[in-house]
Amino acid sequence: LFLFTIGYLSNAQSIEEIRTAFHEVVLNPDSSRSFYDLLKEIENPTPTVKAYQAVSEAMLAQVVWNPFTKLSQVSKYNRQMEMAVADDTENIEIRFLRLSIEYNLPSFLGMSTHMDEDIMKIVDGMSMMSQMSINPMFGRYIFYFLKETDLCTQSQLEQMKKSFEDATKKGG
Repeated sequence: LFLFTIGYLSNAQSIEEIRTAFHEVVLNPDSSRSFYDLLKEIENPTPTVKAYQAVSEAMLAQVVWNPFTKLSQVSKYNRQMEMAVADDTENIEIRFLRLSIEYNLPSFLGMSTHMDEDIMKIVDGMSMMSQMSINPMFGRYIFYFLKETDLCTQSQLEQMKKSFEDATKKGG
């Protein structure tokens, strides 16, 4: 799996490939350095790619051993993610990326302040998934994460599921 991930990351070009690489890194954090290296080479990134670049900083913090380096990586993540969100405030993929990192950050860092806001944007924006060129498989991934983490109410999950189903019927 590790060799597959490294090979896959070295050839990633499109947002779909970056999404797949992100999922692979979530499953195998040892490939965080390759994910980071791949994303830092992208010139003129879109807001979504900027968000993935920010995430690569946070994921790199998982595999470095020095606590000061970990904190530095998370601080870089925070600054970069704020810029990505500011560039595209309605993008549910960017909001999901921030939410997933904030959910996993230790609470004592005080960097998990946007979770409720991001959940609302994701729930409300799921119907726009096809217009944002989000693959239905990634949409399912977002839904699964929110369901498994118990971050959403049952009502929010039902709204999101209906929006997701409607969006995929329309051509997403």
